[in-house]
Amino acid sequence: MNFSEKLEETISFFVFVFIELSILFLLISFFVELMNYYINPNKIKRLLSSKKKGYLTASLLGSLSPFCTCSTIPFTIGLLKARASFGPVMTFLFTSPILNPMMIALLLVTFNLQITLFYALIAISSSLLAGYILEKYNFECFVKPDVIFDTCCNNKAKFTINNIKQNKLQINTKNNFISINKNQKIKQSKKEIMISIMKKTFKQFVSFIPYFAIGIAIGAVIHGFIPKNIILEYANKDNIFAVPFSAVLGIPLYMRATTMIGIAPELLNSGLSMGALISLTIGATGASIPEVILLKRIFHWQLIVFFLASVFLMAIGCGYLINIFF
Repeated sequence: MNFSEKLEETISFFVFVFIELSILFLLISFFVELMNYYINPNKIKRLLSSKKKGYLTASLLGSLSPFCTCSTIPFTIGLLKARASFGPVMTFLFTSPILNPMMIALLLVTFNLQITLFYALIAISSSLLAGYILEKYNFECFVKPDVIFDTCCNNKAKFTINNIKQNKLQINTKNNFISINKNQKIKQSKKEIMISIMKKTFKQFVSFIPYFAIGIAIGAVIHGFIPKNIILEYANKDNIFAVPFSAVLGIPLYMRATTMIGIAPELLNSGLSMGALISLTIGATGASIPEVILLKRIFHWQLIVFFLASVFLMAIGCGYLINIFF
């Protein structure tokens, strides 16, 4: 493949992924803002508390959400805004990309039920431990304040609008008639609420565009210009360092579980060990460069370093254990 073909593939990858992630980000952000508006934050607090049940709920929520690494972020922001406990929120952030329905499908198609269950146990245990450590040692202070506190005014607005609606209903009940004009105002208020949420969603998306562009551009260059056979050259079964190499190689790559479903059998048939493939998949889906750059928008570097180290250690540990036991 010559330079022009590689450049064309790089640009195509960038455009496709940028459009795809932008749509996902907008849809998920809108849904989360809608959820935060209509659902009492205290319910989310109780559901994702710092108790054992809260951590287990977060890991279950993460494993059921069909999100890739980048589309997990708006949901994480929503949970932080809803004042959910920090440990469970981070457990969700770890679990969602590495143990979602598509990842389970990948493991079942490529391996078998036994390896899938073994992987799920490691993924959930690692995510629970990471979330607990982060909360215990107060890593919440490394969340950027504007991520959490930019909704205080909107909460006040919600309270005011709700009061207005309640007052209107009380007046109507008292006088035993329904005012058409008041009904129209209520409908207009709902429309205004939806428009406000849409504007807020779009504003949040605009603030992420530079991070999207930089992260996807790096991933696109790697995708287009790094030879594919480098994986097989350094991560074959004969290399004792194949597992950590695969974990490191996976981090700069942006490969979702849906992508891995297509290439995983080919990599195994070409000589890649099962552990190295698992390690590559965890690195690529759990801590890709686009996700890390997006995380920089909401976290300080101390929290990002811990996040990367946790994903890296999990990828290596899981890879070696699978090679040993299977």
